[in-house]
Amino acid sequence: MVNILLVSHSYKLAQGTAELVRQMAPSSELKIRVAAGLGDEHDEIGTNAVEIMEVLSELAENNDVLVIMDLGSAVLSTEMALQMLDEDVASRVRMCPAPFVEGAIAAGVQANIGSPIQEVYYEAMNALAAKKQQIVIEEEAPEPQAALELADLEPDVNYGDETAELQITVTNPSGLHARPAATFIQTVKKYDAKLTVTNRTNATEPVVVKGMISVMLLAAKQGDELFLQATGPDKDVVLAELKDLFLANFGE
Repeated sequence: MVNILLVSHSYKLAQGTAELVRQMAPSSELKIRVAAGLGDEHDEIGTNAVEIMEVLSELAENNDVLVIMDLGSAVLSTEMALQMLDEDVASRVRMCPAPFVEGAIAAGVQANIGSPIQEVYYEAMNALAAKKQQIVIEEEAPEPQAALELADLEPDVNYGDETAELQITVTNPSGLHARPAATFIQTVKKYDAKLTVTNRTNATEPVVVKGMISVMLLAAKQGDELFLQATGPDKDVVLAELKDLFLANFGE
């Protein structure tokens, strides 16, 4: 499983972000660590390359590690830390320029379902997509070329034409926000099935569910009608479990 390191100038920011990630990525196998702040109590603003190196040496001993940093000097400290590590350990570490909070949450959810580091990286890189869809931006900044869709990374398995379908109404007061979206993808990834979802209320394009961000891009609000289509050996059971989750408001 991919582990995650949060490097921040602020210990409080890093710990708070880690707490958010753990709420939506609760697997005991997933290690989320922080290297943040300066001083004995970590109460001074700054980053420490030696501390980053020490944490990475633990996290990357047998697993890949994704590092998310808050500011430019945190990037420099992480680069220094990598230079201090043994080459084989450093080779299992990948730095990610995703937004700190959103990227950490998206990466944590994707790592929690056992995805390889390339998929965890790109899910983090796409973490702002759902927020950008919610907010009208007058002047759109150019997209970073590195931000690819998970659909481009995973092989497209052909399960044939036999499809199971489900139409259901979103009843969550806040719609499919981050927490239910995380539960949604964790459920889908338990089964051997390919799932496509269409929000028939806002007429969005069908979305192939690959990660938490793809679920949030449905922009599903309370009262929206969703149309789910599943193929594969577990098509019926995955829709049955998702139906139960919708009816239970995803536990909210």
